[in-house]
Amino acid sequence: MKKVLFLFLSLFCYTCLWAQKKVKVTCMENGITYGARIENREAESYSTRLQVSDLYTDNMVLQRDVPLKIHGKANVGELVSVSIAQQKVTARVDNNGRWFVLLTPLQAGGPYTLSISTGKQTLSYKNVLVGEVWLCSGQSNMEFMLKQAATAQTDIPEANDDKLRLFDMKARWRTNAVAWNASVLDSLNHLHYYKSTVWKSCTSATAASFSAVAYYFGKMLRDSLNVPVGLICNAVGGSPTEAWIDRHTLDCEFPDILYDWTKNDFIQDWVRKRAALNIKHSTNKQQRHPYEPCFLFESGILPLSKYPLKGVIWYQGESNTHNKEAHEKLFKLLIDSWRSNWEQPNLPFYYVQLSSIDRPSWTWFRDSQRRLMKSIPNTGMVVSSDQGDSLDVHPINKKPIGERLGYWALNRTYGYENVLPSGPLFRSAEFRDGAVYVSFDYGDGLRSVDGAPLCAFEVAEEEGFYELATAIVEDNCLKVYNTNIKNPRFIRYGWQPFTRANLVNKMGLSASTFRVAASAACVIIDKVSQMQGFPQENENFAKGVSACYAGIAAGKLLIAGGCNFPKIPVHAGGSKKYYRDIYTAELSKDSVLVWQRAGQLPQAMAYGVSVSTADGIICVGGMNEQAALSTTYRIRVANEKAVVETLPSLPCTLDNMTGALLENKLYVAGGNKDGKASNAFYCLDLEQLSQGWQELPAFPGVPRVQPVSAAQLDADGQLCFYLWSGFAAPTEERDASLSVDGYVYSPAANTWTPLPEVMDEVGETVSLSGGVATAWDKNLIICMGGVDKDIFLRALQKTAADYLTHPVEWYRFNKRVLVYDVRLREWQTIACIPDVARAGAALVVCGENIFCINGELKPGVRTPEITCITIKK
Repeated sequence: MKKVLFLFLSLFCYTCLWAQKKVKVTCMENGITYGARIENREAESYSTRLQVSDLYTDNMVLQRDVPLKIHGKANVGELVSVSIAQQKVTARVDNNGRWFVLLTPLQAGGPYTLSISTGKQTLSYKNVLVGEVWLCSGQSNMEFMLKQAATAQTDIPEANDDKLRLFDMKARWRTNAVAWNASVLDSLNHLHYYKSTVWKSCTSATAASFSAVAYYFGKMLRDSLNVPVGLICNAVGGSPTEAWIDRHTLDCEFPDILYDWTKNDFIQDWVRKRAALNIKHSTNKQQRHPYEPCFLFESGILPLSKYPLKGVIWYQGESNTHNKEAHEKLFKLLIDSWRSNWEQPNLPFYYVQLSSIDRPSWTWFRDSQRRLMKSIPNTGMVVSSDQGDSLDVHPINKKPIGERLGYWALNRTYGYENVLPSGPLFRSAEFRDGAVYVSFDYGDGLRSVDGAPLCAFEVAEEEGFYELATAIVEDNCLKVYNTNIKNPRFIRYGWQPFTRANLVNKMGLSASTFRVAASAACVIIDKVSQMQGFPQENENFAKGVSACYAGIAAGKLLIAGGCNFPKIPVHAGGSKKYYRDIYTAELSKDSVLVWQRAGQLPQAMAYGVSVSTADGIICVGGMNEQAALSTTYRIRVANEKAVVETLPSLPCTLDNMTGALLENKLYVAGGNKDGKASNAFYCLDLEQLSQGWQELPAFPGVPRVQPVSAAQLDADGQLCFYLWSGFAAPTEERDASLSVDGYVYSPAANTWTPLPEVMDEVGETVSLSGGVATAWDKNLIICMGGVDKDIFLRALQKTAADYLTHPVEWYRFNKRVLVYDVRLREWQTIACIPDVARAGAALVVCGENIFCINGELKPGVRTPEITCITIKK
């Protein structure tokens, strides 16, 4: 009997050892087996199982066209091998038990097998596709399932697409009005909030319980890009913004919101009450909850382990509408937090503006969301107010919302310039002649959606006393007026919590809520005149030039040099021509300028700096067809003739820089220094020319080509050099940049300090790159012109083949006249003048008149116009 028992036990042990050689590790969730096959080739135990993120399952989608960092845990010192699509990369596990490999970018395609092995253990993932991966997050309107949507009956049967893959992270416990038991509370304290899940192909069954907004977004990408698309959804109903932000960010940037969060007024009352109900049975003072600041970042973002993404779509805000100011800060922190986590500073982030509903604070919140889009780079906002429900916070028509998110992605992320990303978005308002003239981004084809007169516009002379207004389309903008309001100073649109506003563009996309107030002008423009006459001796020059030298010499208006494309447009391969002639014109009280040729520069040139002095006009640097220049000339006018004198040359070539005269010292900054974008800063003392140009401390930050500058007294009465904007093309060392901020240089302290960003009338940043500036009075700087920051930055990052072929209005050059008050450190828009929407113009001040001379209306297209702006004394 003992022998039989011995043989039985031996056989049992041998069977167990054999079984250990090949073990399939699985977990069960709702009857679904998930995980990867692990093969043990030796019968021994390991302190650390080979591990990767739970996002790695069969049927996953990997992001195409980027280096793929695959990382995880294993035993210290083991060699981990990763293979996919004919790539095989190995890495040694470090002393912390961590490893990573970097795969070279994969093109869209598949299916592949991703294999991760230590030699003793292997994780094998089948049916892996490579394509576009997006994170879909937020609260209940993103969580809202396709089977609940108005279009469910039609679209669910058609939702079968194996190349659309879904990773649906659903919460284990919804935050309904119930008190949770001890088991749930303990799980929350361990951050076990989301159910385990796997990547699944999109079928009628899987799509039905997936986010409706995310599904329609993904379907649009699939239809347009024709590559695999993977969607990760981890939305949580009722969740506030602060729950999605990492702790370090909040601790540094918004610590007050972390303090005693269940009694903190920064957190919405409904959020706090619902959380208190859910955790009422807890005796733990540190009890955690999904609505707690940082909780969802820690439970729902960190576990994604920086899985490479293309971008994020976001639908949230309902739980933060009580405090739009706090949300404005939190929303920026959220985006910064996620971009930092994924180590993608330009991660696209497209979000949904709250819909209309009968809740008074939502109007203000929607307008705040609109303004946030302008202040945070690489974001886009979808208007949803036309799909709202007056009583239901969950409108059921989700298809337009998902598709509108798709429009942003296709246009901004994938370069589909023929896809309009948005409905009309407020750009600017001119208050004049008893009306308000409103311009919009994406405003082509303005009309009402229903064929009825445009509605929901209101104007007022005083805040709080609004009357309904008539709105009509004029020259692709709106004229808004009420005959009872003689001098409107305020305008708003769609300013009802539940609105039936009906303005759309040519694609039928709805306009956003907006509200604008006219400010009291610190400078008053008396009149704007188009000067008659421009030099006609050279038929090519007569077409207008850009980047000429100009000023006042011997009481005459003088222009010299410049360049243009006189014969063949630049988009057709035309060559740029530079000029050297000098022209002067008498300044008279009428608007006629009679020009005469007064001489020539030593060489053809443009794109330098020119300033007027008592001894003539000084022209510094620039370039021509042959090379960039380091020369400095002074032009005097005597007996109707120009006399050119050579002054000390710069120590380098410099072009496309800016400059200003401070007393008798000429300063130049930025531009291309010896052919490269720079932070250069030089000074020439006109009273000590023998000393030549002196190099001064470079301005901080990124290099700047075509910035603007002016000399003005600071708050202490010291003459300083003010500089703003500028751009720099991408290089191997840095990305393209377009600046909207500025710096001021104090000669007394020999230091630079930051200046506020250039802001328009609604608090949105403006680029002055390529524009002009001048000091006015004792505390103001007047600026005008320059390129549109969004359009031009996209061109710097990746120029589309048709970038140069659009009509003038497409480029949206700045038509605002902006004034900076150095004492108040504030910007103000005093006028919108289409005639100054130029780049590369020259600016000359004579008495109360400011002359804006020539420049380009769009890349390569010049104008011969000279606009005179007369300031009221």
